[in-house]
Amino acid sequence: MAKLKFIDLFAGLGGFHLALEKLGCECVFASEIQPELQSLYERNFGMKCSGDINEIDITKDIPDHDILCAGFPCQPFSQAGKQQGFDDQKRRGNLFYKIWEILECKKPEFVFLENVPNLKSHDNKNTYKVIYSTLSQLYDIQDDIISPHYFGIPQHRTRIYIVGRLKSKGGLVGFNFPEHTERPECNINDILVPDDSDYMSLRQITKGKFYQFNLSSCIRQQNSLTAQFVSFSLSNLANIFYPPPFLQ
Repeated sequence: MAKLKFIDLFAGLGGFHLALEKLGCECVFASEIQPELQSLYERNFGMKCSGDINEIDITKDIPDHDILCAGFPCQPFSQAGKQQGFDDQKRRGNLFYKIWEILECKKPEFVFLENVPNLKSHDNKNTYKVIYSTLSQLYDIQDDIISPHYFGIPQHRTRIYIVGRLKSKGGLVGFNFPEHTERPECNINDILVPDDSDYMSLRQITKGKFYQFNLSSCIRQQNSLTAQFVSFSLSNLANIFYPPPFLQ
């Protein structure tokens, strides 16, 4: 049986590449706009990674393939971003239409997309309706929101996965996403020592005026994504181990 060929768009570190290669598929084209990630991709997989997908000539540069994989930019739809969607000022939201342009031209049998879960609810679900209706012109489509921790992998990272197969090839008859029934063999409660006298909550530590004043002031003064994440983390983290000496 011949290997299935795939292309890896918005390739990043090459997650799609790694997974499909392990399944015996062959990557015939990859695209990533960040130069640092292009270099890393070449080191990891031994193949050149093209740049800006908008500069690619679909007919000349992209070989025929069986699977189109794309983790297209999530910032326009993420809850941590401005949620500008298709109207994103940096033109990241409309990159879905580049994917569709490739699908229309090359018509690979399968399409495999990934994005943040908020994609499905963004703009009162209108964004996903556009994506679904567009893909459905050629493909039978299914989607699911999945996280690695559903299957015993120690990472909590929910993402929406969209899978499609050409209707002309029979669609997705017989396909189902995996059930969310797997459980990790080990969890944090198996590791923590409940009576540890050195175990302190974050709230206890932040009572120190020096720590609390400086950290909260920095967060208020910085209007950046990093500051948002720090602020979010402080409000959601439960406990930490062994505070530094100056806080004890």
